[in-house]
Amino acid sequence: MPTSGIELRIGETDQGAGADPTRFANFYTFDVQRPGSGQPAISLSELLVALRRVRLQPSPLSLDWLAVACAAYAADTTVDRYTNSDDGWTRQFELFVPVSDVAVWDAQAELLATILNFLTGDLWKLTFRPSSAAIVVARRSMKPVTYLTDTVCLFSGGMDSFLGAMKLLDAGVQPLLVGHAKSSDVSDFRNQAAEALRAHYPLLNLELIKAFVRVNKPRRTHETVIGESTERGRSFLFLALGAACASALPGPARKNLWIPENGFITLNLPLSPLRMGAYSTRTTHPYYLQLVQSLMDNLGLNTTVHNPFEFLTKGEMLATCSDPAFAASVNTMSCSRPATRNARLEGVGTRHCGRCVPCIIRRAALHKAGIRDDNALLPADRQYRTDIYRDTLHASTSNATNKGAKGENVLALRYMLARTQADPHYLAAAIQLTGPLTNPQQSLDVYRRGLAEVAAILRRVTVVP
Repeated sequence: MPTSGIELRIGETDQGAGADPTRFANFYTFDVQRPGSGQPAISLSELLVALRRVRLQPSPLSLDWLAVACAAYAADTTVDRYTNSDDGWTRQFELFVPVSDVAVWDAQAELLATILNFLTGDLWKLTFRPSSAAIVVARRSMKPVTYLTDTVCLFSGGMDSFLGAMKLLDAGVQPLLVGHAKSSDVSDFRNQAAEALRAHYPLLNLELIKAFVRVNKPRRTHETVIGESTERGRSFLFLALGAACASALPGPARKNLWIPENGFITLNLPLSPLRMGAYSTRTTHPYYLQLVQSLMDNLGLNTTVHNPFEFLTKGEMLATCSDPAFAASVNTMSCSRPATRNARLEGVGTRHCGRCVPCIIRRAALHKAGIRDDNALLPADRQYRTDIYRDTLHASTSNATNKGAKGENVLALRYMLARTQADPHYLAAAIQLTGPLTNPQQSLDVYRRGLAEVAAILRRVTVVP
C-alpha cells in the first residue's frame, strides 16, 4: 500500500524531521507561522487573533495536540483516496510533528493512531521530534482572562450546536463558543447564529472564538490543486481547538467540552451497501469520544468531552428545547453541501441543498416539532435549492433532467427503512458494527426513533427512475 508522508514545520527555525522523501509515494511539507517559506501552509492567524482578543493562552500540550490535528487534517484533505489506496478508500500516512515533550507524545502515538484510524478509516503512524518553536499565540504576556466559564461548546453554525448552546444558556451557563471554518461558506451562518443567541440572551456576555483554520494545499500543476473531499478527520481538529480553548480557561475546576450532535447522526449507519465508506462518518460516535477522552486524560488537560444529545433525535432536541420557534427561525446551516459550483452558476447562493441526508433529517426534525418549512413560507434566500416536497426527484443521472439526479439520498433512506421492516433484528446488529457503544439499547432506540421521523416526511416525496 502506498504511504504518504506529511511533515509539519513550526516557526522560522524548524528544519524539519530529516525524513527521506523517496520512502513515500507522496511527501508534503506544511508550514505554520513560517512566513515566506514558499511551502504549502496551514493558516492559523485568525484563530490566534481570536485567542488574543479573549486573552486565552492554551497550554503547551494542548498546542501540541493542535499541531498534530493540523498535520492530520492536512493529510486527510490533501491525499486523494482513490489514487493513493489499494482498495479505493484506505490510505496510509506517516506524520512528522514537532512537539514540546517528545516522551509524552511518544506514549500517545498508538492511541492517536487508533483514534485517527477509527475516525477516517486510514492507517496512521506518528513520529515526533523536539520543537524548535511552539505555536505562538501572543509574543507578549496578556492580561488575565476575564471571561469566566468552565464550559466550551463547539459551535459549527448548525442546528444541533445551536440547540446545545441554548441548553447551556437556559441553565445559566455562559459557554465559550468555538467555531471552526475553512472558508466563508458556513462561517457567515455560524456568526449570525451567535448574534441571534446574544440578542436572545442579552444578560449573558457570549463570546465566539472564530477558529478559521485553512490548509493551503500543494498543486499538481499551476491550475490543479491536490485535494480529497471526504474530510473524515475534521472533527479531530475541531476537538483539538475546543480542548486548547478549555485548557486556557481560568480556575482549577474541571472543564467541560460540549460537542452537540443528535443521536441519529451520532451513529450514522451506512444507509445502503454502497455507503460503507464516505457516508459512515464517526465525528461524535461514542467510542470515538471515549478515545478522545482517554487522550485528554493522558495529557492531563482536566477536561471532560460530552455529547448532551447522544440519545435524542434531532426532532426531539428541537421539540423539547426552551423555544422551538426561536431555534427554527434562526438561519442555521445543516447542509452537507451548502455551496456548489452549480449553485453559484444558478445564482442561488449558499443555502440548504434540500436533498442531502442532513437536510432531510433537518426537515424531519422541523416536522416533528410541528414547524412548517415549506419553501413557499420561507424568504427567497433561505429556500431549499431542491424542494423534496414539490419537486419530482430522479433516481439516476441516466434518466434525469440536465440538473442531475436528486433522489439518491431519499432512496438510500427508504432502503434502510425497508431493510429494518423486513428484518427486525437488522438494526441491532448493524449498530453494534459501528463500534463499541456506551448503551447499546439506548442507541438502538434513538436510531429507530430517528428513522421514524424521516419516514414521516418521505411519504410526501416522489422519486422516479
